[in-house]
Amino acid sequence: MLIPKLPWPLLVYEICSTTVEAIEAKINKFTRRWLGVPPGLTDVAMYCRKAKLRLPLKSILEEYKCGKARLLSMLEDSEDPILKTVQPNIKTGRKWKVVEAVDEAKECLKIKEVIGQTQTDRKGLGSSTAKWWSKAEGKEKRDMVINEIRLNEDSRRVQKAVQQPQQGQWTNWDNALQKSLTWNEIWHMAPLRISFLIRSVYDLLPSNANLVRWGKKEDPTCPLCQGRQTTEHVLSSCKIALSQGRYTWRHNRVLQELAAIISMAKGETILPNTNALIFTSEGGAKSWHGRLVRTTNQIKCLLDGCDDWDVSADLPEWDSHPSIIRETRLRPDIVIHSASTQQLIMVELTVPYENRMEEAHIYKREKYMNLTKELENAGYKAVVMPVEDQLAKWYSAGISNPSRDEGMGSNPGAVQKKDNRETPGSHDLGVARPP
Repeated sequence: MLIPKLPWPLLVYEICSTTVEAIEAKINKFTRRWLGVPPGLTDVAMYCRKAKLRLPLKSILEEYKCGKARLLSMLEDSEDPILKTVQPNIKTGRKWKVVEAVDEAKECLKIKEVIGQTQTDRKGLGSSTAKWWSKAEGKEKRDMVINEIRLNEDSRRVQKAVQQPQQGQWTNWDNALQKSLTWNEIWHMAPLRISFLIRSVYDLLPSNANLVRWGKKEDPTCPLCQGRQTTEHVLSSCKIALSQGRYTWRHNRVLQELAAIISMAKGETILPNTNALIFTSEGGAKSWHGRLVRTTNQIKCLLDGCDDWDVSADLPEWDSHPSIIRETRLRPDIVIHSASTQQLIMVELTVPYENRMEEAHIYKREKYMNLTKELENAGYKAVVMPVEDQLAKWYSAGISNPSRDEGMGSNPGAVQKKDNRETPGSHDLGVARPP
């Protein structure tokens, strides 16, 4: 309750930015303790909006800068003739000046308008509407200036993360989608789980390599395989742990929930409309059937179009795969089969480390390429869907979201249940690591 009350006194009183930085440093200290993370966790992890794991925290320093910039813009754009003649003087100290920040934001907005709309992410051109400075007025201009200042603050945090070789590793995870935690998820999450989640993303888990770096140990090797025991090694790269079935146990936990979600989604499929319109002439003397035209919004996911889907998974308690799959040596994790339409959807789940998502996706797709061709030659319509799932439910950005393509988007609780299987599994692997 304290943080929402701070922006107002910071706005109305002449407080320099250095004092606000000291206040934020004190807040960060207690926030880290509440999250259960080490004191050395960078502030980028708590406030960066572009981080792969985004927390619902607000930076007091950023709110202070935005508040001062909003106040200056309101005074400059005021319709009061007295305020127009008086140059506003807002004191913010020598380290950061609000007048320079607002002028810089306005210049950036003007330059962006000259450059035009460009592609900034994987969505591509035309996926979002652009707001131009010359066409904005009043409050819209102030909002654009505030948003530009926020973007500059976030860019500064990303630049800081790039310079951090350990806690900034997420800047190289190009194929991992962002995971945004909400307050509701944090309230319902076990304290040790949220701590493990943050420390695993920023490589702050007590692996032997980190313990050597922190001066707590002298030997960084893994007691099982004698390799260097890093966070990546413990969670996904130890050969002995793989032979002992630790990674298979985690994989099967996620697979079980994924198969259950697909089984629920198959009952919500949409059948195509087969009733054509009947046209009647004036007076009712003549009538005829119109031609059926299927609209693009009828088929929303891969499961739409038929209602006889049969789901099988490579798990002991689930049904076996169709005979055409059992005849081969390959065993997809999940097979969704429709006998009426001769369709086969093969879902292959992988739980790699974030920097190997693209590699795992390509490997799985090439692995089932020959099987897909054999099924197509046999008259089936086969689709392979490699799914990469990691610590915070990050699907690979190189493929479509399976929750949407398979019709699971309407059941967010089920998807959240699958997430709750993955993180505890990795947490248990981290806890069970040999000392």
